[in-house]
Amino acid sequence: MSITEGGRIPVHRFSHGSRVPGWDDAVDLTKPPAVVPDPGTTPVPKELRRTIVEAMQRYPDRRSAAIPALHAAQAEYGWCSPEAITQVAAVMQLTPAYLTSVATFYDMLVTHPKPPNDVFVCTNISCSLRGADELYEAMLLAAAENPNVDVRSFECLGACDIAPMASVNGEYIGPLSPDDAATIVEQVSSGQPVLPDKQLSRRPCVDTGTGPHLLFKDIDEPGLNTLEVYRRRGGYEALKQALSTTREETLNQLLAANIRGRGGAGFPMGRKISFLPKGDMVKYLVCNADESEPGTFKDRELMQKAPHMLIEGIAIACWAGEIDTAFIYIRGEYDFQADILEAAIDEARAAGYIGENVLGSELSFSLVLHRGAGAYICGEETGLLDSLEGKRGNPRLKPPFPAIEGLYDGPTLINNVETLSTAPTIILMGGEKYAELGAENSTGTKLVSVSGDVQRPGNYEVELGTSSREIIFNLAGGTFPGREVKLWFPGGSSSPVLTKDDLDLPYDFDSMAKAGSMLGSGAVIVVDDSHTVLQVAQKLAKFYAHESCGKCVPCREGTNWTVKMLQRIESGEATPMDLDLMASVQTHIIGNCLCVLGDAMAMPIGSIIEKFRPELESEIEEARLRAGTGLAEDAGPFGNADEFAGPLPVH
Repeated sequence: MSITEGGRIPVHRFSHGSRVPGWDDAVDLTKPPAVVPDPGTTPVPKELRRTIVEAMQRYPDRRSAAIPALHAAQAEYGWCSPEAITQVAAVMQLTPAYLTSVATFYDMLVTHPKPPNDVFVCTNISCSLRGADELYEAMLLAAAENPNVDVRSFECLGACDIAPMASVNGEYIGPLSPDDAATIVEQVSSGQPVLPDKQLSRRPCVDTGTGPHLLFKDIDEPGLNTLEVYRRRGGYEALKQALSTTREETLNQLLAANIRGRGGAGFPMGRKISFLPKGDMVKYLVCNADESEPGTFKDRELMQKAPHMLIEGIAIACWAGEIDTAFIYIRGEYDFQADILEAAIDEARAAGYIGENVLGSELSFSLVLHRGAGAYICGEETGLLDSLEGKRGNPRLKPPFPAIEGLYDGPTLINNVETLSTAPTIILMGGEKYAELGAENSTGTKLVSVSGDVQRPGNYEVELGTSSREIIFNLAGGTFPGREVKLWFPGGSSSPVLTKDDLDLPYDFDSMAKAGSMLGSGAVIVVDDSHTVLQVAQKLAKFYAHESCGKCVPCREGTNWTVKMLQRIESGEATPMDLDLMASVQTHIIGNCLCVLGDAMAMPIGSIIEKFRPELESEIEEARLRAGTGLAEDAGPFGNADEFAGPLPVH
């Protein structure tokens, strides 16, 4: 990639989903129909065939093994080549066209030749605030003459606590500086361990607070990820207690706790279980471990350090909901955490906590870990279900809701890692006792991921209702000397922004909603006054435009229009009228898509325009003067066009 005239290398973003080349070309009806390759005449490496067959055996529908099979083929050949896809198709008895459509949707599956070593540099908002774009440029330059290293910019990798960071062949490393780039390239090329002292796997939890620690109690105890240590600390006692009572009594404890979902929507866990139909039928539980919301990395720490807590919570939820088949859908980038979970699941199964008649009870359930392949949209529950079924991760029309018709068209309970990991604590404490913690309608404790312009980024467990100032300043150390908070996201990058005037708000669901924002995933991203709101808005809009699956017109076109309108401000082409137009576009996105990905961009962008309009207008005037286009008041109406989104409205 060449350096631009301005001396900077643009952050390259790989397209996926409906934006692959030719996505809008008319179908060629003269082509012969797709056929399934003959397994008898298609040679397949023995080990690859074995891996694919074993993957298919884990699922009720063989197509669910599509992503694991493509991962295996990529590991065998270095990329998802036509030959590799044909071999997978022969074993799975699917068409190569079907598997190609899957492979082109996900960022981690590559359909072109690439070097053997992967260096993914996170360039999303939290890392960008700490210098990720400069790190990416340095990494590109360091690897420019090295044919063995593939450097790519990547969206949020779920390690904002070590920003700026990179994933090197799946190993998370940070915080990094541009000076580390040459060392990383040299070490990964020679097969050495890469910057061992900066590997995330060695980083302790930063939370040393004095509040009630239900999930983070002694979280860094050596060996807690093993069954031996977990049981020594009382692990699986909650499951034994639940199984000693009826399913209804277990559900009543979860209802009494009134724990709201910790993944973003905040829907009460107990009520969600109660919506599942009763009776003798196959029901599913899906743990959403596709932690992709920028700024969020709490589930990563739980899965890495206390995987059996999650497994025990899943078992309790299966007992309460009469569920016999469970899956954990973990984002593909969490390779290290997935390996830990796989080992924990094997331990739990061997010890009788998973399988037939668990601990001699009537509970029988299976549990499968499913690795994704890089797509933010798969954090949306129905996009996740489609991905788990071996398809592109497109959201579904609702109703029917997953509780009635979800995975494989069966009743499905979907909860995230933190929510399910809290279930053992609720059973041991009792639902009513747990509900005494926190605030009204926001019970219990919450894991909060704090990142951006703070001195101690990391995960903190707080009682809901704690002051936001306490979290940002006392726990996370506040802004750096000489800086002050300009804006902050209380619930990940999709939440409407708040300002320094909102720092004393209680951190709970209702208080955030009354302030015009949301608690969301519990990810606080702090932006100080060294950054412009235009920089923040551009980073947000580019991310959501990149991650849009393209299924819904308002999201597909609206995210791209927003990117182009923000670029017009930067290039000196915009007028204040563009801000009105951009705000209007956001209102036409919200509530008009099958899922909330479009809303996730529109809400923060709309709030930025509303709360920082004077600064944006100043940016417009300064950019016009730099570009020599004159003052905005002298500008005439004109439009622009987008390669993918079509023409901008002319104003």
